[in-house]
Amino acid sequence: MAETAVDVSGQIDFGARFYFDDGLYAGQDAAGGQFFMGATLNAEMDAGPGRFTFQIKGREDTDGARSILNLKRAYYTQVFDNWDLLIGVNTENWGVADSHSVLNVINPRDETDMIYGGEFIGTPMINANVPTAAGTFSAYALLGFVQPNLPDAASRQRALWPTAESRAYYQEGDGRNFDFAFRWTKTLSVGGGGLDLAASYFNGTSRSPLALPGCITSVGPVTEAICSAVNDAIVGAFEGGFPAASDPQDLFDALDTLPEGVVDAAMALASGLPAVGFVPYYQKVQHGGLSAVYVHGDAQLRGELAYTVPSGEDGFFAGVVGGDYTFSGIGRTGASLTLVAEYLWHDRSTRHPGSIFDNDVFLGANFLLNDTRDTRFRIGGFHDLDTQAQLFQLSASTRVNDSTRIELNAMHVEADGWSDPLSFIDNDNFVELKISTYF
Repeated sequence: MAETAVDVSGQIDFGARFYFDDGLYAGQDAAGGQFFMGATLNAEMDAGPGRFTFQIKGREDTDGARSILNLKRAYYTQVFDNWDLLIGVNTENWGVADSHSVLNVINPRDETDMIYGGEFIGTPMINANVPTAAGTFSAYALLGFVQPNLPDAASRQRALWPTAESRAYYQEGDGRNFDFAFRWTKTLSVGGGGLDLAASYFNGTSRSPLALPGCITSVGPVTEAICSAVNDAIVGAFEGGFPAASDPQDLFDALDTLPEGVVDAAMALASGLPAVGFVPYYQKVQHGGLSAVYVHGDAQLRGELAYTVPSGEDGFFAGVVGGDYTFSGIGRTGASLTLVAEYLWHDRSTRHPGSIFDNDVFLGANFLLNDTRDTRFRIGGFHDLDTQAQLFQLSASTRVNDSTRIELNAMHVEADGWSDPLSFIDNDNFVELKISTYF
């Protein structure tokens, strides 16, 4: 009997992230460096009439704030006469935006690095795809709920309090109920260019929880029974309609009327309250999405639109629209420069999962040197049209040799006062150096 060949590959990462300021909240480290390492293992092999694919990723850092073990893919696929089938754990990327997508709803994310990260976590599913002349029709049976990796006390880029994953509440069942999704995609030729269309529908437990204030640990006179009773009461009040839908900007505007140093001190003090934290609450939602990408020559126009209806509540819209233009053949190496512009918005209330991208413009540039070392640069910035807060990201990387790559990442936040949700991470500016070796 012939042996089945297994294709194995992967990478190992080493690096350090340097924070310029002390963490504002209790449990966060002072300014300085944090070292990390990570690994990715990929494997593929034929399995009877189909194929098995496997990918697992892990990361550990010196303070444990961004540690994660993520089974991204472990599935069997088989192609039949006019359709294909996938069974196992997988991730699906439905987004087309360059800055931030509003369409990806079936996979949770690594939220310990929510600004510079947010990688998908694998979800158990059965996925069938049927290509036809009218487009490709896809159906998803989501067989198990996996929580996102939520920030703890040591995490940077978090809100006032850490989140207790183990104390999660679900609007329906315990997260193991049956969820499903459908998607349609179609490519057309229009006006000398290509148009990619997609429509999707999801019905199930949201992969992005609400963060309800509550008790996250029993300590001192706060027993486990008291902690559970407090959380039950808070969740009950929320499900009963409190708080009523309102504009979350009102809270930040109120904080901004106070001296910034006073608010900073109050936030630092409140973050250290014993037993107090956020309890994740997962709503039952219906989510419809549309996307379109039109490519003509070196120009691309794209947009995403999503409408989400939490069970028992009014729905809300979110969207991204924009495009890019690529200048090619620059210099001796034939480098390319892509300029990106997108507009992001949403109209959700305080009862829905928060977003910092509620009325923002994103401008970015991607530069590919097209040299033998595959040198590339990426810079992008978000500007809030309401509060004038800004978020900048930088990434640059090049190959050292055929199996090693070095990468520089950085993030900087400009939030003047407390008028914007970005003020919660104003102390978390960093620069990061990462070396990756491939095998």
